[in-house]
Amino acid sequence: VCSSDLKIMAKGSSSYLAPDTYHSMSPSDEELIFLHCMLRSSNLDKTMSFFQALGLKETRRKDSEKGKFTLVFMATSPGAPEIEITYNWGDEEEVFAPPSRSMGHLAFATADIYTLCKELQEKGITILRPPRDGRMAFVKSPDGISVELLQKGEALAPAEPWQSMENTDRKSTRLNS
Repeated sequence: VCSSDLKIMAKGSSSYLAPDTYHSMSPSDEELIFLHCMLRSSNLDKTMSFFQALGLKETRRKDSEKGKFTLVFMATSPGAPEIEITYNWGDEEEVFAPPSRSMGHLAFATADIYTLCKELQEKGITILRPPRDGRMAFVKSPDGISVELLQKGEALAPAEPWQSMENTDRKSTRLNS
């Protein structure tokens, strides 16, 4: 995909769309548009706080009295791909299943991985796989969704305390150490 194609694809994505998303799209438009990635939440406030700590902002919300659920869409900026956080009302054990290993992870690029990881730690978020290489780190949402953080451009020079820090949860990052 060349950079001009990426500009065209970005124009059609997420927050650019009307709140009713696919209902407002013309079937004659043959472009395939990525809408969002849905994640279930056992605690909407905690999940939103986690993604806000990463820099995402709420783009829209829908509460369904009939369906007994809340959908919250979040993105890094207007027009960026969204995540859809689905919170089902009721007893947590009735409405929430732990994440499957099939989910994999979400990934975000940052201008300074060391600064972001420090800010996340200050907000009480555990860095599971520290950015020892100046390139990559992993954290988890309150609902167990793995989130990969990648340094934009070239890797930063290895630095402390990250360089000597061990993984906190080896199972969650075994393929990425």
